[in-house]
Amino acid sequence: MYDVIVIGGGVIGLSIAREIASGKSVLLLDRGATGEGASWAAAGMLSPLSEADEPGPFFELCRASHALFREFVEDLEQESGVDCGYSAAGLISLASSEESSRAFRRQYEWQRKAGFDVEFLSPGDVRSMEPLVTAKISAALFMPAEGSVIPRRLVNAIRESCIKRKVDIRTGVRVDSISKNAVRAGDAIVEAASIIVASGVWSPEIAGLDPLIPVHPRKGQILSLRMPAGAFRRMIRWQHSYFVPRNTEELVVGATNEDAGFDQSITPAGIGRLLADAQEISAHVGAYPILETWTGLRPATPDGLPNLGPSSIPGVYYATGHYRNGILLAPITAAIMAALVENRRPGVEMGPFSPARFKK
Repeated sequence: MYDVIVIGGGVIGLSIAREIASGKSVLLLDRGATGEGASWAAAGMLSPLSEADEPGPFFELCRASHALFREFVEDLEQESGVDCGYSAAGLISLASSEESSRAFRRQYEWQRKAGFDVEFLSPGDVRSMEPLVTAKISAALFMPAEGSVIPRRLVNAIRESCIKRKVDIRTGVRVDSISKNAVRAGDAIVEAASIIVASGVWSPEIAGLDPLIPVHPRKGQILSLRMPAGAFRRMIRWQHSYFVPRNTEELVVGATNEDAGFDQSITPAGIGRLLADAQEISAHVGAYPILETWTGLRPATPDGLPNLGPSSIPGVYYATGHYRNGILLAPITAAIMAALVENRRPGVEMGPFSPARFKK
């Protein structure tokens, strides 16, 4: 009998288990090896402002989690000894048309009015900050507080922290069903006072959930290039593509967004589009060697918001459907789940993310 069972060993499940383990006994179950799903495939961007067209509950959730991240990483690195590759060098979003420039101006105005640190840049400003950018630029936004981590290192750090906090981690365990205070995996039944479903795209395959979790996979193809040291210093967004430079001399280029079910194949169309966009951002990268190509399956919901909160089954909670923001939302999701299982009020507005919104 455990206090809490967490189903799912990605960045969300591991972060929840770590947070709760400081005061309760925790069992974490994962169908594969921990951290090898969407978390492993992520680019690691921590950028709530760059994706926010307007204020709202989801933006506030991302903002709250972003505020926790530096301390989250510092604690992890101290506890695990793993360097998470955290960077806070900022992000530049590029506009290449008058329409995009007008949208950037509207975004800039509401974010400045709300008190956020954002700058409106001219093409000359961009080239002064990032000399290798060769894209056509009509305007740009700079968010100096945006950051990134190296997700594979981050997941390793959280796993090591979980182990030190005595989380019982069992891999290769496929959960078949849940009921009040019980999880069934094959012939085994494990009991706990609280159960948290954090298994991403695999959450809907668990029988007994109420309400059902309408999570579906969105395929993302991504690649990395070897860049000269210091070639790019900040993250760069252009249309649907982005650069994430790392201190390992890797330049991550992402990402496609495909409705392809559970297919994880790497395709000429997907990688070709990323390479073409990368060379639009900077013609220089055409000479950079390709280091790696990979895919991930992001857990998306019909309304684009995560499922966070209690199910209709007493003691069963959902923490899934984070789409492409799982890395960013890990600290706040862990804090929310810890509050719920301890019968405390989370410090954020939960209504928009309630699983009850999908109950028929």
